[in-house]
Amino acid sequence: MMSSSLFFQMLAPAGGERILDIGAGEGKVADRVMKAAGGAEVYAVEPDEKRVASIKKEFPSLRSSVGGAESLPFDDSYFDKAYTTMALHHFADLDMALREIARVLKPGGSFVILEVEPSSGLGRLFRLFGRVIGEHMGMLTREQLQGRLEQAGFRVVRSSGEGSRYLVHASRT
Repeated sequence: MMSSSLFFQMLAPAGGERILDIGAGEGKVADRVMKAAGGAEVYAVEPDEKRVASIKKEFPSLRSSVGGAESLPFDDSYFDKAYTTMALHHFADLDMALREIARVLKPGGSFVILEVEPSSGLGRLFRLFGRVIGEHMGMLTREQLQGRLEQAGFRVVRSSGEGSRYLVHASRT
């Protein structure tokens, strides 16, 4: 299993920053990032209205809103850092989403991605589950993602793969 300490090392959350969680799910990772950052403003964006309502109730200190990665409701260069954990494969239009994430990040801003390796057992399980529920899982290998990030205006800083998951840390150019 991918170490959460490596994720936090790559993200390096710090007080005074604005940090965006894209595809925040239940908000648990955003809450951990906020606690680790001590004084950062952490925003949780999730397309599911019920999940956002739950985040607002369980984690009222998070700034949560309904939204998708392809159309983020924020000004240009608003965030110091952004991340997505186990959500990238749900993005309807990955290239549009990556350009949109680059838009809301400040130049030099960090973007950290935790994702499933498509050829792993977990990746195969995700794709099977996606077929059962009628959802396309747009899964990419780490190398494929790195190429797409570069096309969208990012420079890959570091990447690491371990088992069924991988991490990529990129910086907005």
